[in-house]
Amino acid sequence: MLVPDFKVTDDIIATISRDFNIPQDTVINLYNIYQGVISDTMKRHYLAHSIRAMEEKLREIQGNEMFRIICTPVAEDSRNIGIARSHYYQGRFFAIFYHPNTDEKQLRIMLAHELGHLFLVELFNSSTGSHFNENTEIEPISTILGIFTILDKNEFYHNKTTPFKHKTAEDVINDFKLLANRNIDILNIS
Repeated sequence: MLVPDFKVTDDIIATISRDFNIPQDTVINLYNIYQGVISDTMKRHYLAHSIRAMEEKLREIQGNEMFRIICTPVAEDSRNIGIARSHYYQGRFFAIFYHPNTDEKQLRIMLAHELGHLFLVELFNSSTGSHFNENTEIEPISTILGIFTILDKNEFYHNKTTPFKHKTAEDVINDFKLLANRNIDILNIS
């Protein structure tokens, strides 16, 4: 099976410029800024869907719309490579700290494990009436919840998103061209 290439190439830039009647240098400038501001930053948002879902549920449970889960690297010269630590500021935020030079695949595993702690202390407790807290020995259970998180994330990307995937970069561009139909009251259907 051939894997589609969605990289933004000179041909894609030219197609966007032509199809949307935008000067090519403007498209290039937009892309360069997007890369530096959004795309490069996106790499730091490991497990973003899982984190966002947990934040939503915890905001509801706690009645605090400002509750956040924060994943942040420690100083690069830290000797704590290969480990992640978390601290729960109950009702306010949950912080996960990790070394910035940790292998990205391993980092996802560590973050999922740390999220497992929060899941037990807040979501599992509120659902079952259990009394786990930060002083309870919950390491093996947090690991199991981490496994569920990674399996669900992989399932999401490999199977659940299939109906939303485009086959080519041109398909993406064509779907956005359909947005012009709203000016003539035509429903956008790709």
